[in-house]
Amino acid sequence: MLSDELNGSLPTAVADELRALIVRGTLLPGEHLGQSQLADRFGRSKVPIREALKLLATEGFLLHDQNRGYFVAPLELEEARQLYKLRRWLETQLLTTAEWPDAAKIAELRAQFDRVDALDQVRDFNEWAKALENMRYALFDLSPQKVLLREATRLWRLTDRYRALMPRTFGESPERKLIDALAARDRAALIADYLATRASIEAALELVFQSDE
Repeated sequence: MLSDELNGSLPTAVADELRALIVRGTLLPGEHLGQSQLADRFGRSKVPIREALKLLATEGFLLHDQNRGYFVAPLELEEARQLYKLRRWLETQLLTTAEWPDAAKIAELRAQFDRVDALDQVRDFNEWAKALENMRYALFDLSPQKVLLREATRLWRLTDRYRALMPRTFGESPERKLIDALAARDRAALIADYLATRASIEAALELVFQSDE
């Protein structure tokens, strides 16, 4: 039914699948996304496909040309720098205003960390990325500034495209230090450890683009 296809759930589900394909590099920057081909690929009519493409274009994952259709947005270093700068500002504000978690919440965060750290980033990248996203949200959700959290969530989706370019890392994830700082109620350590992690990730991204020159 047309009404079923236009309700929010189906186009959103298609958009989620397409976004995942873009983030993990299955759909490449500059690749043309034809509605007919995508409809065949997903076993859907063109209606939810078209709505999903519009949604992803508003999010910045796709570019739309009036005559040629939709294309996967290119990956550009200057865009990445600006997106990560916005993330750094928003996330610092969220951590600055985070409410100290109780012992039960700390235990929950540590359990989430253990799930992330147990996953193989190479073999189980999609599962690892989802577990990381859940833990990341739980950390920043400690702040009452939910408008900033909403904007940070939007930026995570965009920067994850760039994060996927970087080599999969081995060893312990850096979020343990953030949880330790929260448990100790040490705001200075919390912010310092967060900024050190961000600087490391952004430096690694710069190296990826330099290697492609």
